[in-house]
Amino acid sequence: MDEGIVIVQGGGNGLLKNRSETTMNAIVKVVERRREKNVRVAVTSLLRRPACNEEYERLRKEVNRDLHEKILVMKADSVRKREVGSSFLDMDDLIQAGCFLGDGVHLSQEGETKLSQRFIRWIRTTHILMEGRMD
Repeated sequence: MDEGIVIVQGGGNGLLKNRSETTMNAIVKVVERRREKNVRVAVTSLLRRPACNEEYERLRKEVNRDLHEKILVMKADSVRKREVGSSFLDMDDLIQAGCFLGDGVHLSQEGETKLSQRFIRWIRTTHILMEGRMD
């Protein structure tokens, strides 16, 4: 039985200091702990930041690629075991430069709306899939 939903939106704060592996491992630990409690988990890609430099963008893309691969492996394992799974929600095509406030870091109302609509779509879709699993 599904015990809940968690959406993990990994932030980019500290990415330049902590590096990509540390950031990815911290997010994966959260996902693993939630899966043990039979909770559906969605992990969003780290969002671009128009105000940040090329090194941030390179590390962000590296974390997103590695996170996506790791979540896919976890999802496949969950499907095999018929357990509650995890999903990776790539936001790169959805959240563009125009979705940020003037600081180039925080989302504007448009960005927040797009992000929340994507979360709602994931919740609805996974709910339908989970109901079908229980039949």
